Amino acid sequence: MTRVAILPDGVKVCFPFDKEIGMTQGFARCLCLLLGCLLAACTTRTDAQEKDMGLDPATAAYQKYGYNDRPVEARLGPHRYLIPANYFRDQIGPDFQGNFSLLVQWPDLQPLPPGERSKQDMETFAKQITISPDYIDRVPMEGLLEKSIHHYGPEGTPEHHHPSERLELRDEEPKEFGLSPYRVNSDKFAAYLKEWEQEYGYQSHARLEDQKDWYLDRGTDGRLTTVIKCDSRLQPDGISIEGDRLTREEGRSSGCTHYFLMPDEKISFSAFYVRAFLKDWKRIEIRSRELLKQYRVR
Repeated sequence: MTRVAILPDGVKVCFPFDKEIGMTQGFARCLCLLLGCLLAACTTRTDAQEKDMGLDPATAAYQKYGYNDRPVEARLGPHRYLIPANYFRDQIGPDFQGNFSLLVQWPDLQPLPPGERSKQDMETFAKQITISPDYIDRVPMEGLLEKSIHHYGPEGTPEHHHPSERLELRDEEPKEFGLSPYRVNSDKFAAYLKEWEQEYGYQSHARLEDQKDWYLDRGTDGRLTTVIKCDSRLQPDGISIEGDRLTREEGRSSGCTHYFLMPDEKISFSAFYVRAFLKDWKRIEIRSRELLKQYRVR
């Protein structure tokens, strides 16, 4: 006497059955095979199934292989890149919308080894430099950086005379690290606060020490090539450097946001790092551009 088992893929398997003995060894083997197929069906996904589940290729690769430095596809407009996974913020790849940031560590500007970011200590975190590229397709590249240093509020309002938001109202100071610093004039800021109170009937909570310092660099043609906005010099660094080591001081650490371009590729960059690294601004720009050139797929 035989019985038939139907496997998940539709295959029929026949096995002998003895009424007196009950379940035979053949049936037991078939049952194990059936359970194995069911388990495989539950745990094995094809690329099409992963796509149907909404898994992007980077996440799917992480689920298969864990943290690694395998090349992961990333795109900026028409540009395609294959970047090692451990460069990305989560050491996996771009997010579900395709956006991404690359993280390198001061001072060598290299990524952490795969899996290390999830267990970093405070010093490792402080050494982190975040590089975020973006493709610019709807506005001209020319004048893009200039827009970041001229914010005009409506005429006739105190915001129109805000000395922190307009370059021409700031004081230019002697160069630092090859950059031209522009800082908020304390007298103009006090006048702005007075105008605010007269206009709105209450005091503004704005403080001079909370206004960003700006650092600019220009090309030989006079056009802006770099804009860096850092926490005010009136705030402590919060970080001290000894060789390649960082030490956290009391209070928060001051930071900088750094803007620059790759005009020919229509790519803009924003980079973030602690203010103690401002001296390395040029190295950070060079490294950022090199990364995209190195991993671009022609």
